[in-house]
Amino acid sequence: MKVLANDGISQSGIDALEKGGYEVSTTTVAQEQLVNYINENDISVLLVRSATTVRKDLIDACPNLKIIGRGGVGMDNIDVEYAR
Repeated sequence: MKVLANDGISQSGIDALEKGGYEVSTTTVAQEQLVNYINENDISVLLVRSATTVRKDLIDACPNLKIIGRGGVGMDNIDVEYAR
């Protein structure tokens, strides 16, 4: 399963995910290019912090996206109810 940590992740986080069998990318993708990147690279997990927003349109446009994770406090940059 491929993970995009779009807003960065610690090395220990990368190591833990890779140990669990995940392929981790720490490429920072611009918001307007995110849909294309996710779909073209078969990303299943999107990890964000505060710089990336995950709204209904992105969720709808990325049918292979299975998990959205947020590092930090608050979820105001993710349409949580819609994502459920």
